[in-house]
Amino acid sequence: MPDQPSPYALNTAKLNWLDNGTPEATDFDDIYFSRQHGLEETRYVFLEQNQLSARWQALDKNQPGVFTIAETGFGTGLNFLAACQLWQQIAPSNWRLHFISVEKHPIRLDDLQRALSSWPELKPQAGALLANYPTLIPGHHCLNFGQITLQLFLGDAVEGFNQFLDTDHPSFAANHGPKVDAWFLDGFAPAKNPAMWCDDLFRLIGQLSKTKTSCSTFTAAGNVRRGLITAGFSMQKVPGYGSKREMLCGSFDKFPNTDKPFKKKGGKAPWYLPPVLKLREKQQKTVAIIGAGLAGATAAYAMAERGWKVTVIERHKKVASEASGNPQGILFTKLSHQTGMLNLFTLHSYLFAARFYQQLAQQGCLKPGDYNFCGMLQLAYTDKWQTQLSHLQQAFSEHQDLVQFHDIQSASDLAGIKLQHPAVFFPKGGWIKPTLLCERLLDHPLITLKLESEALSLEQNNEEWRIIGEQDKAILSTDTVIIANSQDAKQFLQTAALPLKSIRGQVTTIPDQGQTLHTVLCHEGYISPANNGRFCLGATFDNHDQETTVRATDHQRNLQSLQQAAPSFFPQGITHFNESELGGRVSFRCTSPDYLPLVGAVPKLEQFDHDYAPLRKDAFRDIPIAGSHYPGLYINAGFGSRGLSNAPLCSELLAALINNEPRPISRDMLMAIAPGRFKIRSLTRNQP
Repeated sequence: MPDQPSPYALNTAKLNWLDNGTPEATDFDDIYFSRQHGLEETRYVFLEQNQLSARWQALDKNQPGVFTIAETGFGTGLNFLAACQLWQQIAPSNWRLHFISVEKHPIRLDDLQRALSSWPELKPQAGALLANYPTLIPGHHCLNFGQITLQLFLGDAVEGFNQFLDTDHPSFAANHGPKVDAWFLDGFAPAKNPAMWCDDLFRLIGQLSKTKTSCSTFTAAGNVRRGLITAGFSMQKVPGYGSKREMLCGSFDKFPNTDKPFKKKGGKAPWYLPPVLKLREKQQKTVAIIGAGLAGATAAYAMAERGWKVTVIERHKKVASEASGNPQGILFTKLSHQTGMLNLFTLHSYLFAARFYQQLAQQGCLKPGDYNFCGMLQLAYTDKWQTQLSHLQQAFSEHQDLVQFHDIQSASDLAGIKLQHPAVFFPKGGWIKPTLLCERLLDHPLITLKLESEALSLEQNNEEWRIIGEQDKAILSTDTVIIANSQDAKQFLQTAALPLKSIRGQVTTIPDQGQTLHTVLCHEGYISPANNGRFCLGATFDNHDQETTVRATDHQRNLQSLQQAAPSFFPQGITHFNESELGGRVSFRCTSPDYLPLVGAVPKLEQFDHDYAPLRKDAFRDIPIAGSHYPGLYINAGFGSRGLSNAPLCSELLAALINNEPRPISRDMLMAIAPGRFKIRSLTRNQP
């Protein structure tokens, strides 16, 4: 049987470099830009015809906001970089730019670097893009550059923009969720790339637009003009750039009514739609975050970076006192050659987290000694693991920046110790001290910490939430609340029914006795390179065990697990360790039945029972009712053992939902981690 194509592979751009240094796409027989006038043409066609300079100078400097550009065809990123440069020059500092782009045939990093070298005046913006350019796997990639966010979808344009819709249900698609302010309709000419310029694309452009959304495109093709008019735009021809006689620009009026049937099977009820917050008009919005571990600290940072006044409520004397308090946390992921939402989510969240921590380090938020991006080796220590290696190599053969495959000798060379198994190496992995990470993130001028303050209940009063502590005293009142206190979320009435559970884990620390370890080493457990004279290894994994005391037997389990995977690490065996030399701690991972986190607006589950009751008899029933959620109440929990990898992306998602910004993940992924998913599953399966 022939090998199946990898679901993680993309047909990257095939380039021919002309004598003048201009990149040409051989599959489309078209150039990406004119080497002589490409930047000037971009500024004329897209920046000037969308009147961005005047619009950005007119933005309200007293109220923060979001401006969204969407583009067809990312190409070399020239349009994005030109927009970034103009935004940085004239836009108010309290506004954020979201740039959405799709690209079916992305350019490889080395080719992109060569192409962008043509524009030295864009060197600062190009350097940031090159440093954060994503691994070229299909799907949604969110890249942050301060007040600018690039949402890059690698894949088909129609598929990509459909995922940016909050829903494709016809009753909601045109008027729910964040909308685009300006369209850059780029890409190869319609005559050379007719598949992209199709009716479905024009329909999505209309659905993602609002009144007065502008658009511009280099082409004056009749089918493009007619498609945009049908989608709701008023279009006009204007002089093109240079020798090009005409181009198109326009403004969105209203998406026309359509009787086009809703054909998608399954998921028709838009139960997952988050409420759009209607916050009171005031200079500064307020949010309270319950919990100061990784979930709470990353959420606080994401909200503070958007100008919110944040109060973090923590019951302990210091931050990261529970599951986030281990001496070293591991930045890792596990790959599968198959897709599936768990695999996709863990992969994309890992890639986002790796960029996030690298940026924190570059900004000085993470200090030397807080972390080591030394990479992570995953040992193929079982027969089952080794049979997976060939599948993984086939699926990820073109992604050396993500994962590399090593035989026993080369894996041993990377680790610095003799190994007995081949391994998978993740060069972006490593370790971070979670406690220090939380402290650094919470050290922000807009974040206030309230330690030794336990939130016991939540009450909604008109447009505010009151957080109640001991003796029924209000800790504070706030616009918005994010519950980020792991399995303790079940103590609140609003989240008590969510299926969170805890899994006991014990880590062990041992003294450095001259062993060499250059990378994080994962097997059944893990061990990280020594820090402050000690190695950290673990962790046990015990369901239905609430014992909080450190157990000597669990230390031995951790040591034995490592000895079996890498016996050369203990040349004297493990019995020579005295109990007094062993340290460690117990914490409880919080997870869900499907091992995906619970992130998003908190659902009113009793209302779900009422609104979606017909799903018990027909799982594919079209129910045009948006999910009922508590306005202003969100949850960020259930990361299991992947807190370092999952928390940054999940917190970015929450900040986007609260601020009505474009999401950093696809709609399918939003549904997969939405807190109400378990109720919908029980209804479609007609379970109690």
